[in-house]
Amino acid sequence: MTLREQAQMTSRVRHALRAFQGAQVAYLSAHRKLKNQPLTEVDAFWDGPGLRLEADLRISAKELMEAFAAFSTAGLTASASDRHLVTEAQRTLQLGSG
Repeated sequence: MTLREQAQMTSRVRHALRAFQGAQVAYLSAHRKLKNQPLTEVDAFWDGPGLRLEADLRISAKELMEAFAAFSTAGLTASASDRHLVTEAQRTLQLGSG
């Protein structure tokens, strides 16, 4: 593998990590904002705009898993904090939502 290919894989993983973190922040922020709100408002949110947040979280988790798989297969290593995010992405996909 060339240095250029390694750099491209690293860049893909970094981008996927940032996207997943951003999706997590948006998802968790929505949960916090809805805390103590009437159940009807909470349900309306998750039946509407919240669906997009959940989809974004799953999409970014899937991309992170794919990018990390290629990264690892190439023999490259990630930091512990990055591996922790990969584990969170895997958990997100296993649970089917955030």
